[in-house]
Amino acid sequence: MKTTLKTLSLIVLVACLVSTKGFAQQDGFSNELLVQSNVLQKGLTPSASLSTYEPSHSLRIEDEGLSTSISKRRRNSWNTNFGIDKYYPRRGTENFVNVYVGLNNWLEDGDLPNSDELYSLIPINSWYLGLNFDNVTHVLGPLFLDWGIGASMQDYAFENTRVEVIKQDDAIQFQELADITGRKSKINVSYLNVHFVPTFSFGRYRDFRVGFGVYGGYRISSNTKMKYDDASGDKQKDKVNDSFHINPFKYGFRAQIGWDFFDMFFNYDLTEFFDEDINAPRLTPVTFGVIF
Repeated sequence: MKTTLKTLSLIVLVACLVSTKGFAQQDGFSNELLVQSNVLQKGLTPSASLSTYEPSHSLRIEDEGLSTSISKRRRNSWNTNFGIDKYYPRRGTENFVNVYVGLNNWLEDGDLPNSDELYSLIPINSWYLGLNFDNVTHVLGPLFLDWGIGASMQDYAFENTRVEVIKQDDAIQFQELADITGRKSKINVSYLNVHFVPTFSFGRYRDFRVGFGVYGGYRISSNTKMKYDDASGDKQKDKVNDSFHINPFKYGFRAQIGWDFFDMFFNYDLTEFFDEDINAPRLTPVTFGVIF
């Protein structure tokens, strides 16, 4: 019985070898392949003093003009090359396009205005939306400079939706309209901005960062918008484009903190919202939000 099994196994093995050779010749391939090692081709041999030897993970096969290169990358090579450059650069400057989304409010004498003031805001409707071309420059060690230029649109939505902003020669007046049903009332201002924020970045991949710096802006447009139902119940919408004595320049302090892919920012204006030489509430804007 054992002799019969051995004979059958030998017959199957020979048949497989013959069919493999025929298949290779039919497809135009030869079984005579030249495998060249980069080390042996140069006449080099691994040093006998090496305790470990790592192959190059590459194989080159040549046969009568047919050249094929096969390489296998180690599974963790991408992570190894990433190093500390995952978020902030090891050297030089990295460029980003970031979207800023946040909420606005303003302070009066360091505190939020009372809700019974006509210029009191509802923060959830007072949006900040910005688009920035940001750069991060490696200075030294964990110190980086986050700097950039961009544009922003800022809404200041009044809590009282029947408030109308009236511009006078040397004053700004907030007036409540009694004969309407208010739906929305706000001031919208657009700026061109720059910022410079020294930032410390820590961690294996520089994935935790905190910074404190300055920013400035120049007002490029401003308007007021009101949506309301008049005394007859008809829907109305008023938009007035004007400077409204809004300060044309602003500057202040900026703080940033981030971890992994998530970043937050906080802006505190050192300039008042309205010109200082007019009769208007002394309001100082503040903004906080996230960076995408």
